[in-house]
Amino acid sequence: MHWPAFKHFFILSLLVSFPSMAETVYPLSLIDGLGKQVIIEKEPKKISSKTLFTDAVLLELVDEHSLSSLTDLASNPNYSAVKDILPKSVPLLALNVEMIIANRPDIVFAANWSDASKLAIIESAGIPVYRIQTPKTITEIEAEILRVGEIVNKSEAAEKIITKMKARLDQNVVKPKQRLTALDYNPWGTSSGQDSTWDEVLEQADLDNAIEGLVSDKYGQVPVSKEMVIVLNPDVLFIPAWVYGDDNGAEHFRQEVMSDPSLQSVTAIKEGRVYQMPHVLRSVYSQYIIDAVLFVNHSVYKKL
Repeated sequence: MHWPAFKHFFILSLLVSFPSMAETVYPLSLIDGLGKQVIIEKEPKKISSKTLFTDAVLLELVDEHSLSSLTDLASNPNYSAVKDILPKSVPLLALNVEMIIANRPDIVFAANWSDASKLAIIESAGIPVYRIQTPKTITEIEAEILRVGEIVNKSEAAEKIITKMKARLDQNVVKPKQRLTALDYNPWGTSSGQDSTWDEVLEQADLDNAIEGLVSDKYGQVPVSKEMVIVLNPDVLFIPAWVYGDDNGAEHFRQEVMSDPSLQSVTAIKEGRVYQMPHVLRSVYSQYIIDAVLFVNHSVYKKL
């Protein structure tokens, strides 16, 4: 056998000999987003997702028959990036302890801020619960995707999600000649600072956060008054496209911002760079953060 043919045969033999190199070994012991040890005895075949993050990730990792339930927000157009690809066979449930226990999933994915008392009851019923630490950066999102992939024995599929994320960024982000500054501005008087997903979106979209360096609270928010907007003088303003509890709130706020005499000196308003950000993109923290980055980047730089 010639060397090239033998080499090809040898590599194929290795792949056949070690088919489970990327497979998860159970029982699996790991630490969740709250620092709790979670032991998963066997590969989960029935999975309950109680976060929008895991809704999005699991829909790309496993087939619908493996999903016991997704969140009740999965079909909400203001919150869910996967509303258009939901399988009809999978129920959408809130953190309903009785129904989750009755369904007997092999694993429940919850958020680090989910109701601790309810999760404790689920765990006491012998159902493992993995709490996702809400990621704020693309690096953290990628790490959580890989961890979810490991838990459900779909590491290779998880890596493909990340590869697709990187490719979409590399191929679609418009590189500006000069970076502009942007401000997240809303009716309730706050803006997202350094410790926030929004800051990561701006960074990846090649924009500087106008409130960079200002002290934010534990939620990554910085109080922003009208006077501060004038002082900061951002090149771009991003305002809400939807306001919770007020169907007309976003449009009223847009009109108020654009017509306010005191704001007419702000560069973003003078130059017509005020954009309404869809809430589903403003709040996303799964692989769909790439959609948020591209929306922001294209809104600003495709017109320059």
